Amino acid sequence: MSNLTGKNQAATKPGLIIAYFGNSVAVEAADGQVFQCQLHRNQALPVVVDRVRFELGGGDAAMGVVTQIEPRTSLLARGDPHGKRKPIAANIDVMLVVMAPPPIFAEHLIDRYLVAAELLGIQPLLVLNKMDLLSGERQEAALARLNRYQSIPCEVALSSASTVGGVAALAALLRERTAVLVGPSGVGKSSIIAALGCVEPIRVGVVSPKGAGKHTTTATRLYHLPQGGNVIDSPGVRDFSLWHVNKEEVLRGFKEFQPYVTNCRFRDCQHRQEPGCQVQAAVADGKISPTRFESYLELMHDVSRIKKQY
Repeated sequence: MSNLTGKNQAATKPGLIIAYFGNSVAVEAADGQVFQCQLHRNQALPVVVDRVRFELGGGDAAMGVVTQIEPRTSLLARGDPHGKRKPIAANIDVMLVVMAPPPIFAEHLIDRYLVAAELLGIQPLLVLNKMDLLSGERQEAALARLNRYQSIPCEVALSSASTVGGVAALAALLRERTAVLVGPSGVGKSSIIAALGCVEPIRVGVVSPKGAGKHTTTATRLYHLPQGGNVIDSPGVRDFSLWHVNKEEVLRGFKEFQPYVTNCRFRDCQHRQEPGCQVQAAVADGKISPTRFESYLELMHDVSRIKKQY
């Protein structure tokens, strides 16, 4: 639990961070009213989906103040060029990995997202959007590429935001869950958010007895789904990339490798080219996808290269 100002808890209200503006946040109270609250320098900062306690100001022109951050169940952070992690959102249940038909469909990028989800303890859901662009053999080829993820297992969904195909099924999968969308540009993340019914602009501003305010542009925000559940939209999440991890974390991120890693000939086997490696044997036997194994080798190479730089 992070106490920001030391205020008496009895004088504060529980709330949910639904938008982040940089120097202030939008806090949704239990009754649905939204208040703009300021943040303080040199203190732990809340992020979207944080459960907090906040205190209202003394007048109509005063802003509220976040006084406490409640314990988090998960925290999504992105890496920066210096290897540090910048928190983006908290208490996430699902990482919605959105891809589109080739050439945008990229296994190496999907695998990086899945490693991140595994390390963060967030359930991944792989969505192939723009299915209306596929037919015949192209559709069969795309579905075959998804099969390797279903065998991990990783939940897979198909959608077409432009024709609303599959959106109802996707909404059902997200019911009562909080999801964050990740994926490269051009896959239709904004279209999916709109198709799910997330179209209402956020209304926040100066604090008033009714919690009314004006429309304010925000970089990161939480949408409540009409069918239940929540979706986070954020430029920081859209550009999300795996932070600097070590070799042990890379291996842990490939969960289908785990039944084989303890049976290798060498205790310190890195499962790349060592003799007697049971992971390599599982690849040869078709128990592990060769494409997934190539992603593993690529990530291990990246770890070695980054380690030399620092």
